[in-house]
Parts: sequence; structure tokens; C-alpha cells
Amino acid sequence: MFKKLSEVSFGFIIFFSMTISKVSAHGSVINYQSKEVIEIDAKFDNGKPMANAQVVIYSPTNPTQSWLTGITDDKGKFIFTPDFSQEGDWTIKIRSAGHGNVVNIPIKSTPTQKTDEINSSSSSVSQENHKIIQSQSPNITSSPTMMQKLMMAATGVWGFVGTAFFFSRKKV
Repeated sequence: MFKKLSEVSFGFIIFFSMTISKVSAHGSVINYQSKEVIEIDAKFDNGKPMANAQVVIYSPTNPTQSWLTGITDDKGKFIFTPDFSQEGDWTIKIRSAGHGNVVNIPIKSTPTQKTDEINSSSSSVSQENHKIIQSQSPNITSSPTMMQKLMMAATGVWGFVGTAFFFSRKKV
């Protein structure tokens, strides 16, 4: 009986491993562009947009209380205008269906120089403070490593084998 059940279980494992296409959990990828506004583009790591995902934004001056909350559109985009007088890292948390990520967007004020035209009688240089947003678009992926994939496969096989052992035990 046990040998027959083991053969059937092994047959199911082989059948399912050959018929199931790629199966993987998905994380998320969040990119942003700094303009006069901050545009957030949130996608799962398979490329699908994080539509209607919850967005919570924290300012650098009060990182424990939300500064703004909202949801992404159907394309996974969210646009907001930060308070540029608050320099530092703005923290954006985006979540959808149990998946999400956090990105920190640095906003700094850097003095730049603007040279005026030189007059025939005198020359002058004026300095003005211009807000410059220093941004980067991090590529954040969370696809499983080979070791994680092997562990997932091993736990799946163990589930089949454990179930087979459970049902093959002698009834008392």
C-alpha cells in the first residue's frame, strides 16, 4: 500500500512540475522623477502597475506623522508637491495587496550662482538661492535568489511527501 501511494505521489510531483509554468511571488519596483513635483511610478517586479496602491508620505521634519496620504492611479502613478522648505529625506511608503516598498527621496537646497551681463561701466555677480532637487531613480527589485527558489521547491516536495505519509499510516 505504501509503495503504491509513494509511486502515485511521485507521479503527481512529476506531473505538476512539468505542467506548471513559472510561478513566483512578486515584490515591487518603485521609481521616481523629481521635477517641480515628485512623480512616483510604482510597479510590481513583474512590470504590472500597482494600481490603487496606498501611498503614505512622511516629511523630513516629522517622520512619524504622515504628511500626505493618497492612492496611485490605474497606471501606478502618484504625483505630489513637497514643501521644499523642509530639506532632507522624504519617506514614501507604497503598499498594495500585501506587497510594497519604501523609498527615501532626498531634497536639498544648494546655492547656485547666476552671472549677470557685464556692463561697460561695471560688472556684477549676484548669488541667488535656487532649489535643486537631487534625485536618483533606484532600481529596487525583490526577486528570489536561487537558494530561496530551492527552499521553496523543497518545502513543496516535503508537503507532498508529508501528506502521502499522513494518509499512508496505519489506522489504529
